[in-house]
Amino acid sequence: MTDLKRRVWEKSGELSTSEKEIVRFLFSNSKLCSHLSLAKLATKLYVSESSIFRLCKKIGLSGYSELRFELSDLAHERKINTIDIATEVENAIQEVLNYCSTLDLEKVFLDIEHANTIYLYSTGWSQELIARYLLHELFMIGKKVVMLPSAIEELKMVSKRATEGDMLFIVSYSGDNVQIRDEISKIQLINNKIITVSFTTLRPAKLVSLVDYSFFFRTLKLKKFWVEGDATIDSFSPAYTFIDLLIAKYYQWEQSKGELDNVDYDKE
Repeated sequence: MTDLKRRVWEKSGELSTSEKEIVRFLFSNSKLCSHLSLAKLATKLYVSESSIFRLCKKIGLSGYSELRFELSDLAHERKINTIDIATEVENAIQEVLNYCSTLDLEKVFLDIEHANTIYLYSTGWSQELIARYLLHELFMIGKKVVMLPSAIEELKMVSKRATEGDMLFIVSYSGDNVQIRDEISKIQLINNKIITVSFTTLRPAKLVSLVDYSFFFRTLKLKKFWVEGDATIDSFSPAYTFIDLLIAKYYQWEQSKGELDNVDYDKE
């Protein structure tokens, strides 16, 4: 956290509504404001120069010159963080590309092709968003897809609904949900004609040992810049990249099959 953010954080309870609005604009436009004179900034914000000067004093700055210096530091910090995040995302995409290049997808593509219905089950809000994205992509290649609610009872119904060759995709962060593992074991016993696929993070998970196919994704750790400290959130962008690649490869696979089917071997 920059010194300016720390100062504002400490004095936030003493700031008026109009002063908080000024601070929000300064933080959102730190690079621009660091180059503006006091008069030009006041004109841009429709406030008096004295209002900005009083704000500087209230948060412990000597005056507007020091505020501009602090804003310049803040803009520089954001530029560094943006570069770091961009590099992290680029590295994650490359990891997904490398991972996909190691996979033999012929058998799972055959199962996707022959499946009458593909069921999708997820274990949380972020995982549900991933599952819905997968639903859309599978629909775009002509597959019938059923999105199951997260209730465990819905998972129990799959063994009764599914027919031979149907597929069940489970999107799970950890893959270690005991209830899900138990239900997958039961599904395999009751209706072993269902093809199961897990999509989990890169960590040891017992679910992986129970399914027919397992795919993995990693998350990106992004710092919560709006709170004090080192709190982070998980970004699931690599999971979406993997889905894009999986569907693109399936589409290419289908195309190559069609081209082979249309070859007139008698003319060769």
